[in-house]
Amino acid sequence: MATLEQQIAQKQDELARLKEKAQKQENAQKIVLGGMLLSVARKNNDVARMVLDMISKEVNRDTDKKRLESVIIELQEVVTKAL
Repeated sequence: MATLEQQIAQKQDELARLKEKAQKQENAQKIVLGGMLLSVARKNNDVARMVLDMISKEVNRDTDKKRLESVIIELQEVVTKAL
């Protein structure tokens, strides 16, 4: 039979694995949701405008803004074409 310390270590390992699994699931959900939102925004200038507004208000880190640069340009084109 495992000592109490061994049992604690096993439970901590199990908890760490469960937390990692939950994080992977959350990341996958974000990817699917983001893809869906982009798909809709590419087809609908009102949604594109809304997404651009959300980006300008919610995305604060320069690295994140840089990462979204091509998306911002694409959505700006969607909005401009609708005018």
